[in-house]
Amino acid sequence: MKLTINLAHKDVVGFDGLIRPVYLEMDNGLEALQPTNSLGFPLQAYIQRDKPTQPKWLDFLGSHFAVSQIQNLSTSFVLLAKAHDRIFAITFGMSGFNALDRTKFEREFGLRVCANSVDEDDLTTVDTRNLDTVTRQQRTHLSSGSRLSDFSIPLEQDWIRRIQGKTATLDFAKSISGSDSLHININVPLTGLPDVLGTLLERFNSNEYKKRFPFLDYYRPLEDESEITKTLNSLLDARINERSLDKLSLALPQLIDDEQVNHFDLSARYKRAELDEITLSNVYTFIDEYYEGSTPLSEVKIVPVADTGQPAGQKRPLRDWIVCEFDESESTYVLSLGNWYEVNRDYVQEVNAGVDRLADISHELNMDMWNPAEGEGGYNERVSKDEDWLLLDKDNFHIGGPHQKIEICDLMTKDMKLICVKQQTSSATLSHLFSQGSVSAELYRGEESYRDRIFQNAREKWGEGIEEPNGGPMIVYAIANDRDQPLAETLFFFSKISLLFNARIVQRLGMQVALARIPMPKGSLRKKKRKSKRRDA
Repeated sequence: MKLTINLAHKDVVGFDGLIRPVYLEMDNGLEALQPTNSLGFPLQAYIQRDKPTQPKWLDFLGSHFAVSQIQNLSTSFVLLAKAHDRIFAITFGMSGFNALDRTKFEREFGLRVCANSVDEDDLTTVDTRNLDTVTRQQRTHLSSGSRLSDFSIPLEQDWIRRIQGKTATLDFAKSISGSDSLHININVPLTGLPDVLGTLLERFNSNEYKKRFPFLDYYRPLEDESEITKTLNSLLDARINERSLDKLSLALPQLIDDEQVNHFDLSARYKRAELDEITLSNVYTFIDEYYEGSTPLSEVKIVPVADTGQPAGQKRPLRDWIVCEFDESESTYVLSLGNWYEVNRDYVQEVNAGVDRLADISHELNMDMWNPAEGEGGYNERVSKDEDWLLLDKDNFHIGGPHQKIEICDLMTKDMKLICVKQQTSSATLSHLFSQGSVSAELYRGEESYRDRIFQNAREKWGEGIEEPNGGPMIVYAIANDRDQPLAETLFFFSKISLLFNARIVQRLGMQVALARIPMPKGSLRKKKRKSKRRDA
């Protein structure tokens, strides 16, 4: 039998409050059940019987075909059980899972059990999220069990959120998977559940994972009631109330099949809207037009909906969709999946040290002040003329077809520094910049026509005396900001991770990489962002 298991916090001593009240009060909601015979352990069970929904495609087809009476039916079940002085929730069906008050349950319970139980050589699936406000999520599945290294996951950039694999540690299961919840197929009757739960609790409390998966500790979950969590929540509320887009983004809380999603439902206090796509700007629009409360992060709910009219994923509050970063009290914190995490200080120091080791050639290039009234194209054009540099901004190189193209760089110097230019407005913008540089380096090393194009452009500009420098061109990330400190001190933590990841690609190709700051008038970026917020709101 396949079970989805969650572990309640240590301070939860009873079953009250673990089910969200709306699921007990709604029509056709959860109803309490008692076992027909004693199971020998404390429990509370709930069932939601045959919940009918109409397929979404009926609106499109109903007037042309006799399908108006069709309904989909689903049944869900929740079993709350106490074993070994801890409370567990075992759920069946989407409504069973959604009915749990997630704030009462341990984060990463399933991930920790798996990390302590799976065979190191027998992993089959790994889910990751990259650490940035432009969030990339992916599921990597191998057809046969393998080591983590075979998944080719950049652990310095991607955060492992779920693993699946075979286990010889547990005698009641052959394979397990988990993130916050644990998913496990067991060959044990219900009366044997306490022993199973006891073993899983031991696996959760073990530190064996530190030997094989030490990177799981890069991010430490904060307790919901801690003072720092309260401070971070206040800072986040302020940003949402300002309709800020700075260091904020949205990301799907769970991997879903896009082909199954017809639209997204937004709801709050009986107000509802359908959106084809979810962005922070259109969520702000929904809040402004429909929401009259003061706690949108918890009261605004988002759920992907399939064309059957049924959920294609879990209904989650807006907070679970938010990705953001704060520096507070000399520590770095990130919000992901509705939870605050403190970034491991050793990891922060390691990242900062890696960025510090990158060459900063700001004084050598001495790039001109960027006037806030100038667009990127205008700035690049002006600088290319003043410095007698080659302008390559928007001069794309086509790879294999008209829709596969890359910008080599924005500016190139006579000694073949390939300069990629961006303002430091967000980590999303900088992620694009860093990727541009590493992709350009890979093509330079791997595509003869790409190298020929660069030298052709250079010789047309400066004559035939252009030669390749020792080690090839240097990739330069030129970043404009209105701060006086070195770039290594002002970059967002997300951006530093992305910078290091892409810089190492360039360095592995035998090429140099460097930073250069472009000065801007003090306060100009902040003024520009305020105008953008009012326009997007």
